[in-house]
Amino acid sequence: MGMPVNNETLGQSAEKVICDLSGLDSSHLETRSNPEYEKILMPLISKALKQIPKVVTHTGLERGSRGGQSKSKVDFILAQNETLSVKTNKSANTMVCAPEVGQASWVVLEKYYSSLLKENNIPYLDKKYYKQLVFNSIAKFTEVQINLLFSCDYLLWIFLLKGKFNYKIINVINLRNFEWKTENFSSFQKDGSRKNLSDWNESIKFRYNNISIIESQVHNNRKPPNKFRFSMKNLCKLLNL
Repeated sequence: MGMPVNNETLGQSAEKVICDLSGLDSSHLETRSNPEYEKILMPLISKALKQIPKVVTHTGLERGSRGGQSKSKVDFILAQNETLSVKTNKSANTMVCAPEVGQASWVVLEKYYSSLLKENNIPYLDKKYYKQLVFNSIAKFTEVQINLLFSCDYLLWIFLLKGKFNYKIINVINLRNFEWKTENFSSFQKDGSRKNLSDWNESIKFRYNNISIIESQVHNNRKPPNKFRFSMKNLCKLLNL
């Protein structure tokens, strides 16, 4: 494989296969896709597509509603105007970011979290205030992230299981009523004691009902300087998906 193969490549390969199997033009994905991945994914995605409405349009590379650098929140439009998002994990690590807000500039996050910032008397976002917002309002913070992760009707998740690619189709209607409660979140030190905000250096993990579902990070030299990721595997367990 001549190109660096990362999650992005796997994701684009999956989108190309969906286009090809649905009779849509995929030429815009040629250079981003990997033929070896396409071969592996073809039978898998072919099976998956039989379980959802017909794929009508690819939106994956279109500009998002915010314009600028934002990408479309969903990857495909289906029949009856339903939508499909695709998430991929090329290793046993099943962490995923929500579109728009999972890794975003402070300015974008300030827009999405404006009411929560007011609630916390936080004037603007930087690393210090971001940690404060996440830590002190974890339930409401998570809710916004989840709503964007599942801002589609169907989510096709492709992941590695025992060395082989597998898939799961999540029908988002099934998780609409989940209520995130602050008291069910926890974060622990290595010695088993609870973490405080001051214990959060670069990375912090949160559990919900004792299931590890979130890793939140702030970095000094990375752009964007924050990352909020969900463990898809554990999220599916928690939400009974």
